[in-house]
Amino acid sequence: MLERVDESLTANQRSYLAELLRFWGFLADLGFSDLTIALLVKGQSRLGYVIVAQVRPATAQTVHPGDLIGMNFDLDAGSPVGQCLLDGVVTTGDRVDPRSGRPMRSWFIPLAVDGEVFAVLIRDQLREQQRNPGELETMYMSLFGRFTQMIVEGRFPYPPGEVEEAPRVGDGVCVLDADERISFLSPNALSALHRLGCNEARPGEELAKVGLRIQAPSRARALCAPVLEEVERVRGVTVTFYCLPIFVGDALTGYVLLLRDVTDIRQRDRLLASKDATIREVHHRVKNNLQTISSLLRLQGRRLSNADAKDALNEAERRIRSIALVHEFLSRDISEQVEIDEIVGTLVRLAEESNLPGRDLVIAVEGKAGRMDAANVTPLAIVIAELLQNSLEHGYGSESKRLAVTVAFERHAGELSLEIMDDGVGFPEDLSAASAASLGLAIVRDLVTSQLDGRIAFGAAPGGGASVRIRIPAG
Repeated sequence: MLERVDESLTANQRSYLAELLRFWGFLADLGFSDLTIALLVKGQSRLGYVIVAQVRPATAQTVHPGDLIGMNFDLDAGSPVGQCLLDGVVTTGDRVDPRSGRPMRSWFIPLAVDGEVFAVLIRDQLREQQRNPGELETMYMSLFGRFTQMIVEGRFPYPPGEVEEAPRVGDGVCVLDADERISFLSPNALSALHRLGCNEARPGEELAKVGLRIQAPSRARALCAPVLEEVERVRGVTVTFYCLPIFVGDALTGYVLLLRDVTDIRQRDRLLASKDATIREVHHRVKNNLQTISSLLRLQGRRLSNADAKDALNEAERRIRSIALVHEFLSRDISEQVEIDEIVGTLVRLAEESNLPGRDLVIAVEGKAGRMDAANVTPLAIVIAELLQNSLEHGYGSESKRLAVTVAFERHAGELSLEIMDDGVGFPEDLSAASAASLGLAIVRDLVTSQLDGRIAFGAAPGGGASVRIRIPAG
């Protein structure tokens, strides 16, 4: 919904809402309440507001099971939401949810940018949930009140930063005073500190004296913004500390530390990194082995006197180099999708290096191949290498010393189109994909149809010469 009304907001208002939404779930959890954002809408003859964002708490029953986003309302200046939007003051009111019929208590908090109220943060809580709270609930609602005051004073949300959005409070909350002494520890926060070996952690103690020396509070004080810090101890126990400074006016009054035990996540990250390194090493070794085979074939070819045998070994050696090239790229990029264009550039350079002296060869690449599934990269590289070599071997006429080759790519509707054409002597008129008899073209045909699940057609290039058109799925 925010995207639809984005044009009606200023750049500062968009930035304000984006930062507020980063703390969206955190605030709902602290307030044990549903939160919505109502945006002021100024029509030609009336004022109204529209709900543009909604979040439910993880700490309490939701007030609004249905989706409120996109609902429009007329603005009554005498209503609590009207007073909030028009007068810029925090208001409260008792309402009945029109969908469920359940009574609820609502708080309306003005959201202002550059001195102008443009939206309101609505906090809804079921009346039946309002009871005598325990220590944890009391602390959480007190924190919500402190952040509400920061919103009114323009201290919250914080200035835009690079730190990720705040975790939910269920992972653990530790409240510090301005001197970095512990004021409150939720049960999950206490468990996380115990896992780090801080067994003496309790209210009234300083973090440093219970064995936890972190820089997050001092950095948050200096930056007046949230800071994320990660602590790892023996046996790989890892806990993140997301530190939010709390202000009253310009005075720093304390911090909220959101703790999250990420030990399992970091262990999975290390396993994935180890797996990635292993896969890279496998590709690297395969490349080295293929290069060794290529060198052996080249040495063997030099010892042969039969021209046909030498040509056959040279062709096999060239094809093995093309495969080794792909493994070299896969050793650097082991993602499921591989960038093809850099591989194409290397294949073009290899073709240029194999051109005979005294012949003028120009190879141009048009369009972008983009990314393709790693499983299809090797057959596609062999196809391109074979077609380039075919142009070099058969494109020059008996008197011609110049050959221009074009490799053109185009993507459309989940399909990759590849055309390799030259301005040489061209194919025989009766040549087709099914009748291609040369080993190179037969390899191309089989790879395209069997491994790439594509289509191939041989024909004449515009202005004369040979053209091979290939279409393969590339979703």
